[in-house]
Amino acid sequence: MNAKTTSLGCLGLLCIGLLVVGLPIGLRQYRVQAQLLTIASNGDPVSLSELGDPTPVSVWPMADKVDARREILQVIESAEELAKTLHPYLNSDAAYEYQQPLSAEHLVLLEDAFQQHPQVLPALRDASHCQRYAWPSPLAPSGVMPPDQYMQVLLKEVSRLRMVGRLMLCGSRFLATKGKVDESAMLCVDLMRLTGLQETGPTVVVYQTNVAIRQSAIDQLNAIMQVSPLDPGTHAAIEKVLTERESSDAFLHTLKTERVYGIASIQSMPAVLRVFSNQMPDYLAAMQSQIDRGKTPPCDWSANRGPPTEVMTQAAMTAMDSCRASFERDRIRCRCLRILNAIRDKGLTASEVNLDRLGLPAEATRDPYSGQALKFEPVEIEPGRTEPGRTEPGQLVSGEGWRVHSVGPNPFQNTANQANGQDLGLAP
Repeated sequence: MNAKTTSLGCLGLLCIGLLVVGLPIGLRQYRVQAQLLTIASNGDPVSLSELGDPTPVSVWPMADKVDARREILQVIESAEELAKTLHPYLNSDAAYEYQQPLSAEHLVLLEDAFQQHPQVLPALRDASHCQRYAWPSPLAPSGVMPPDQYMQVLLKEVSRLRMVGRLMLCGSRFLATKGKVDESAMLCVDLMRLTGLQETGPTVVVYQTNVAIRQSAIDQLNAIMQVSPLDPGTHAAIEKVLTERESSDAFLHTLKTERVYGIASIQSMPAVLRVFSNQMPDYLAAMQSQIDRGKTPPCDWSANRGPPTEVMTQAAMTAMDSCRASFERDRIRCRCLRILNAIRDKGLTASEVNLDRLGLPAEATRDPYSGQALKFEPVEIEPGRTEPGRTEPGQLVSGEGWRVHSVGPNPFQNTANQANGQDLGLAP
């Protein structure tokens, strides 16, 4: 009787133990499924299979050019050959010194390279006028790719995007060197439009790559407009592409697709880690906080979210915060360029410039960090400064350049910090 009682007691304790351990796990899994169903009911993706573009390009109507990726792939071999030819320039510091003239050696290199591959730049410009960029789908004949395998596919695409961006910027720099500043500026406009198509791809890696490419185009446009007059039509095209940037929801799309990649990564973890950890609920809550914040400027943020508890989520949120910083930098510098473009388009001098005369919407001049208007002031351009990249004296618009900038995340930083790039903006 004692042995039987002992056995029953042990069995009872075992059942209680299983209940204590299993009930919280079951409740947690139930809540996770409820969260995923809520996300799906809002029309947002929850599965890796929903990313990319599963529609074969061949079934799209091709009366007009539709897929930018297809246009690029048609000249990709020539583009790669052009990049190899331009390697000495593309991998030099001169490729990033937009305010400095090209050396005679680099000028000859660029001219010979573009003459050898005349079809590349026109094809890349055509791609920017397509309707979409069809990102590869994770769907394979064997099923859905694992997250790490799909990331390798995306990284290969990203490498191609970087090359295309550098070739178009190189072309713009070359045109400016030849004095064709309007053509140079329009090539930058096309590149900005192309990044708008490309950033519809999934994950923060794709988004931040396109932000970086777009920032280089902004640097080149700034270098041109600080010292060179442009046609009214060019100013109008710049304003149009910057207006499109202001209304873009690409950042929110990025957060939602990154959440899908994170979900798939957690689901691919060993079952024991997935079941017994709080990783999925912690990650979903942290990502929902990021998505709810969306494009809200920092000056309008409410109380900060609580810190995530899981290590993987903490690492993911570090990446999200970096992506958000890129988004704010992109938003600010696009607005700064919009202000500079309006000043130059209207031919305003320092004594004439005010917000009303710019003719821009209030939101387009707002600093996301301060909530006030972005700051702008005239800057004397060094005597002898020429059009971007020219190797001979050029005609300045005036001796007056413009510094347009945000106060940045720390409004109390001093002038020395601003000079070191702690604030965000444009200058001669």
